[in-house]
Amino acid sequence: MVDALSIALSGLMAQDQRLSVSANNIANADTTGALPTPQAPATTVYKPLTVNYTSQVGGGVQSHVTSNPNGYSPVPDPASPYANSQGLVAAPNVDLTQEIVNLLQAKLLYRANIDVIKTQKHMMGDLLNTIS
Repeated sequence: MVDALSIALSGLMAQDQRLSVSANNIANADTTGALPTPQAPATTVYKPLTVNYTSQVGGGVQSHVTSNPNGYSPVPDPASPYANSQGLVAAPNVDLTQEIVNLLQAKLLYRANIDVIKTQKHMMGDLLNTIS
């Protein structure tokens, strides 16, 4: 038997994570850091996060957050304390349009999972009323 409540709850948690990741990406879209060099291969620039989903056996979904290790581009900002000798800094590759789409999709999927929970509640109530 399929447990609709567990499946819907896993969807809610996955969309909650998606909302958090998109909000984090949007909040850090304008942060910059030093470009990596052979002497300092690491950078402090924010690396955009992505949520990946995997289906669970028996239904539901599980979300995994990953960061893009090459999720930045060199941009000119000679006034920045992170600027190199050419005036370039590392800026995260955050696509604000895609992040807004992610927020809207998460909102719709969150609402759909809530509707599944409400339907499950009504069906269980109808079943109990029929039995009693």
